[in-house]
Amino acid sequence: MLKQRLLVRFMLVCSVASLVTRPVFAARDYRATGGMTKAERAYLLSELNSSEESLLTSIKGLSHAQWTFKPSPDVWSIEECTEHLILAEDLIFNEALKVLQTPAVMRLPNATSDGDRQLVAQMEDRSKKAKAPKVIQPTGMFSTPESAAQEFKLRRDRTIEYAKTTNDPLRVHVGDGPAGPPADVYQFLLEMSAHSVRHTVQIREVKSSTGYPSL
Repeated sequence: MLKQRLLVRFMLVCSVASLVTRPVFAARDYRATGGMTKAERAYLLSELNSSEESLLTSIKGLSHAQWTFKPSPDVWSIEECTEHLILAEDLIFNEALKVLQTPAVMRLPNATSDGDRQLVAQMEDRSKKAKAPKVIQPTGMFSTPESAAQEFKLRRDRTIEYAKTTNDPLRVHVGDGPAGPPADVYQFLLEMSAHSVRHTVQIREVKSSTGYPSL
């Protein structure tokens, strides 16, 4: 009889221990499988590099008149677009690092190659307008395209270096993404890149506007 009681007590203790530790092991499993694949890293780096090059090319050699030209009072100049991107680089990268400190979770349903590309396409689509938060609205910080290019490059190159070297489990830490819906940290960085593409397109629109200075 005593042996039966001890056996029952042992089984109960084991059951409770299993219930307590299961979430911990699950979290460990998420972290272990949440790193970028080789293909995901390559895609992210390609997006970060190509969008950086496009922006820097679009503002290179602009005169002061071209840099500050506004097609209309309610449309940003090239300077304002670029300053907005510089501010957004800091905001999105820092927010991504904060999300990385939250508990690991299961991968999002759209954390796939197709899902990532769809997210990028949505961010780049300028047919859907959005008002920038006040903290990343331009205030005339950069008097020349050269000074702005230097500041943007510092921030983007930091992100590129991180994307090249990190083994952090980016795909299993999730927060409210730059575009609003939940996104994992990997997608935060993709959205950052797509955001600069979005406004590089806006810069081209400014250049094609009536009255844009030739020099």
